[in-house]
Amino acid sequence: MKPYEIAAEIKPSERQLEWQKTEFYGFINIGLPTVVNREWTDGNVKAENFVPDKFNAEEWVTFFKNAGFKGMVLNVKHHDGFCLWYSSLTDYTVENSFNWETENRDMVAMLSEECERQGLKFGIAISPLDRHASCYGKGEEYNEYFKKLLREVLTKYGDIFYVRFDGAAEENKNGYTQEYDWEGYYEVVRECQPNAVIALVGPDVRWYGNEWGVIRKNEWSVVPKYYSIEEAIKRSKEPPSRKNLKREKKHDMDLGSRKAIKKESEFIWYPCEVSVSMRDRWYYHKEDEYSAKTKDKLQKLYLESVGANCALMLGVPPMKDGSFAEMDYQILTAFGKTQKQTYNYKVSSIAEITASSSLSPEYDVKNLVDADENKTWKPAKDDVEPEIIFTFKEKDMFDRVLMMEHIKNGQHVEEYEIYLDTGDGKFKRIEKGGIVGYKRIHKITPTEVQRLKIKITSYRGELELQEVTLY
Repeated sequence: MKPYEIAAEIKPSERQLEWQKTEFYGFINIGLPTVVNREWTDGNVKAENFVPDKFNAEEWVTFFKNAGFKGMVLNVKHHDGFCLWYSSLTDYTVENSFNWETENRDMVAMLSEECERQGLKFGIAISPLDRHASCYGKGEEYNEYFKKLLREVLTKYGDIFYVRFDGAAEENKNGYTQEYDWEGYYEVVRECQPNAVIALVGPDVRWYGNEWGVIRKNEWSVVPKYYSIEEAIKRSKEPPSRKNLKREKKHDMDLGSRKAIKKESEFIWYPCEVSVSMRDRWYYHKEDEYSAKTKDKLQKLYLESVGANCALMLGVPPMKDGSFAEMDYQILTAFGKTQKQTYNYKVSSIAEITASSSLSPEYDVKNLVDADENKTWKPAKDDVEPEIIFTFKEKDMFDRVLMMEHIKNGQHVEEYEIYLDTGDGKFKRIEKGGIVGYKRIHKITPTEVQRLKIKITSYRGELELQEVTLY
């Protein structure tokens, strides 16, 4: 088999599928760095200084839902070792923030319970770096301690859809650098939360490589095994090789095309996450207000991530009193309202849909406008450039074209074209694209249209689309 034919047969795990459906989730960083106006602290800031007395779990989750998030990820322990849950393993926790005069200070408990109540997924980020723990840098002793911490937070707070490991490491005061037991950490997650994906330094979700929202033009979910986290960890323990550096530079902007994988034989499903903060930094700093992303910027970011086969995790930092900055609140609430309006009415629901072919009645093209995600369209096997056409009885207008592959069975589209007929009976090409994957959204200029045509000009394996919708 040719490399691209092997790649076409790679499929996601059930947990990866469920994570991809989350699409857009918020990332909260609050703790002692917020108190001292820094991004990292040294592990010596006293727990009693943490006083988010305006914190309200119900308000936080309601705000996230109104912003359009489908999940909330809380950084439960950053590099300083301060835990936002009540732990039996360390006293450096929110339980000892006694200047915060409230009955319950367990933020992980309150937020996870409120997320469940309001129907939002809950996830955690946790750093193995620990500037407070005396055993950090002592090899197995620290790894065992961290695994106990991990087990504790993963078993006390219900279902967790996402676990994000930071990879930061440093020497302790005696000059010893902690070697992390990544495989052991993963085993704990799989045992305690088998449905959770492991991200960043993890085997399930791939970081896209920067914190500015700049992504590849075509972000493949199927990539060579070389890019797996296991292989990356192995390479990190070896001296950098000129061959590897050359390879990574050459394919930095293309991980999955036929050209990029022509010498590969092993592949993995390793979908991409775009992670970027609402402001310049992950924790709240008043001086960062100038950098808050506008509603228009967020819409562009959404199209270039969720609308380009990635998931988007947006950092939303609370202030030290436990409330969100009014500017962030207003922008995100307006963004959520606009998103709801944009993707509310399906113009395609009043059009007739036809195709150049269908593999069988079971895979009829009308399945593309059926709400059942398990009903799909496949073209005939000899249809090398299959086409889908929407025809309106009367001209209509729309400005979004959304396409989804049935990624449960893999990723196959390599190139496609979009055409419009404005009423003269002739199709004019308006877009040319590459991958589709889980979801591809094109924003087009609103125009009165009689017909729309999508032509798949190149695909690998057995093409299977799940949905095409015009908004």
